[in-house]
Amino acid sequence: MSNVPFDAAKLNHVLEEAGIDAVLATSRHNVRYLTGGYYDHFHALAPRGGAGQYEAFVGIPRGRVDSAFYVGGGSEKRQLTAMPIWLPVVDVSGGPTGQSAAAAGSLLRSRVSEHATIGIEFPFTPADSFQALQRELPHVRFVDATNALHELRAIKTAEELAVLRRVADGVAESIVAAFRVGHDGVTTRDLSAVVAHQMGDRGIEFLWSFTCAGPSYLRAPSTMTWDRGQVLHLDCGGEIGDWLADICRMGCRGEPSTLARELHAECLQLQDEIRRWIRPGTPYGELAAEGEAALRRLPHAAIGRFVAHGIGMVSHEQPMIAPDSTRPLEAGMVLSVETEFLEPTVGHVKIEDVVAVTSDGYEGMGDLGRDWQIAS
Repeated sequence: MSNVPFDAAKLNHVLEEAGIDAVLATSRHNVRYLTGGYYDHFHALAPRGGAGQYEAFVGIPRGRVDSAFYVGGGSEKRQLTAMPIWLPVVDVSGGPTGQSAAAAGSLLRSRVSEHATIGIEFPFTPADSFQALQRELPHVRFVDATNALHELRAIKTAEELAVLRRVADGVAESIVAAFRVGHDGVTTRDLSAVVAHQMGDRGIEFLWSFTCAGPSYLRAPSTMTWDRGQVLHLDCGGEIGDWLADICRMGCRGEPSTLARELHAECLQLQDEIRRWIRPGTPYGELAAEGEAALRRLPHAAIGRFVAHGIGMVSHEQPMIAPDSTRPLEAGMVLSVETEFLEPTVGHVKIEDVVAVTSDGYEGMGDLGRDWQIAS
């Protein structure tokens, strides 16, 4: 089928490698990915209703996208008419978890053998949904397809990278704008609200803000004030259509102390040094090792930490950076790279960047504001 919005051959490959005969996706992210961008708008941020919750399914038998199906709720009829999706069968008899699962199981029963292996998203399948699937498909073997679906999304397309670039730029701009409202009495909760408002103005869905002011390690927005002479980090996430960015920047009310400047400079030094290793062919484990080695060379290594992880539709997806992994980075993968220091007289100094792997190296996304943001 020419209108399939993902790499069908790659899906077949990852399912075959996992020994999966058909996949049933239920998480919002994977439903949106497999449908080509669709998810019921009403339930995207409010899945619970009464004593249950909304659930949608995308079912795809391995090697047979022409037999794929979608199960959603009756309230979606008009939205699906206005926003038609590619799947050959669209069933809106579902909605609540068990009801949707029963409809999905019924559709799948006619598409796979009695003893097939079915991949579902274990972390995103409620118990009543799983019980309904078991009733409809009593002899199949259920396995976790979460990692297989991570693998499907590992390499971002040019269009997906464009969205990630836009959201990274917007998150960085929103953080910088929040630093500018620093004043006597401003709380970290106030600053978080500014970030959320700024993201909304840029068409970005606000997800979170970690806010840490002064010599405290409290990162939750609160009534804590950002006082003169204190550093502040804003570590914020936002998304567009489930494509997200996670960025951290540093600010100070007035000039930072010498020690704060040293820690920030060491963050940037490590962040910039590790970028030279972000290129196709670098094994995950080598990237992790080079980050740790670069950290150990810094004067304040004893209080520092380096982390790199994949980011895309989910924070912490492929590439899964682990010290023992020999898998190489590939063009189109996207990383969140972070360096931080926790110093009790200064506070939590951190820089986190979004970095894409390109055909000849890397691209920093949302690099605005990596220098100190000074407020009055």
